[in-house]
Amino acid sequence: MVGGECATVIAPPTIPRSLVSQDAGAALDLAAALATDAYEGPGKAVFFSDITLWLDKQGQAWADAGIDYEAVIDELIEAPVPQLMLTLTQKAHAVLCDASRKGLRIHYTNGEVEHVTSQLRRNVHDGIAESLEQDWPPYIQDLIDRGAIQTR
Repeated sequence: MVGGECATVIAPPTIPRSLVSQDAGAALDLAAALATDAYEGPGKAVFFSDITLWLDKQGQAWADAGIDYEAVIDELIEAPVPQLMLTLTQKAHAVLCDASRKGLRIHYTNGEVEHVTSQLRRNVHDGIAESLEQDWPPYIQDLIDRGAIQTR
């Protein structure tokens, strides 16, 4: 599959809650909690679909947590906080967006069907985390060097 899909990356612990709504702050807190969950946590890279699946496993949904999912995503994309855009393959993007318990099935034009296993999902997480470990520090340093953000 060819690239062209994108994802916006933010770092929840670095976002002052005063810059976002209560709903967005709650979503960021859920992401931070899931990132550190020893049993369910996907590691450093947490997708919104991970949170959706995590809530679902607890018999909840975003609305049960009092969060308007679509509004929060729109808000965070527009928030005045450091964000990095990643270009992903269509397959990686589909995996990133999948919140199903049984795993996504990808149907190819040649008739092949691929079941997205938990291992493939882990591989996508690991790939994104590795990319962020490489790209995030120079991105933030550039913002600091240009005076776009300040450190204390």
